[in-house]
Amino acid sequence: MSRPILVDQDHGGIARIVGLPAPLAAAEPATKGYVDSAVEGLSWKDSVRVASVANINLAAPGAAINGVNMVANDRFLAKDQTAAAENGIYIWSGAATPATRSADASTFDELEQAVVSVEEGTSAGTTFRQTATNGTLGTTAVAWSNFGTSAAAATETIAGVAEIATQAEVDAGTDDSRMVTPLKHANYAGRKFKAAANIGDGSATSFNLDHNFNTRDVTVAVFKNTGNYDEVIADVTRPSVNRVTIAFAAAPAANAYRVVVIA
Repeated sequence: MSRPILVDQDHGGIARIVGLPAPLAAAEPATKGYVDSAVEGLSWKDSVRVASVANINLAAPGAAINGVNMVANDRFLAKDQTAAAENGIYIWSGAATPATRSADASTFDELEQAVVSVEEGTSAGTTFRQTATNGTLGTTAVAWSNFGTSAAAATETIAGVAEIATQAEVDAGTDDSRMVTPLKHANYAGRKFKAAANIGDGSATSFNLDHNFNTRDVTVAVFKNTGNYDEVIADVTRPSVNRVTIAFAAAPAANAYRVVVIA
């Protein structure tokens, strides 16, 4: 029978918990031996900033890899080389400067069972494992495959990883694989703006509506506020980029008309 412990335990950095059995359930503590056995044979590497999605000219890798602008000493994973023996973990030194294998993955022994995680790009959050063994660097094909569980790309029916669209991509309106944030939507170049108000007070014949759209390129509609809401003709002027003025020959009754401004 288990006994609940409802306080934190502080071992002062000296005393240890010993004699634990191997865990059987997810919430049970793991012994060092169990953890060592679980990772035995794997060679964990420092993460890379980005991973390739196609062959890279390693002699002149360009300024960006998988859409990520590189800076000196960035690590990247080349996993899709046409010559598979070139695959590996590299250091970026310049757009036209040859990339070099990273110091921790510069021999085939160091590449055996290598595991590396990706920070940015379309593979962000994904971990890859090198599966080729007993090879010769530069001759034997180096193969990287997904290691563990990674999130798929998000779609309309699958939850997953999605990239935020740039303002230019939102304005272009042609990319169906990136997300739009409220701020990008608010700044969308093609966004339609609307302002509306009821007008009429039984005495005035002219009414101002400040829409604050910063343009005179607006469409103004005036219609009755009762019955069939028929559209009517009134004098409409645009005295400023943020205001329209609606004038009538006779003063309309209180809230007799509705004005809508579209930009």
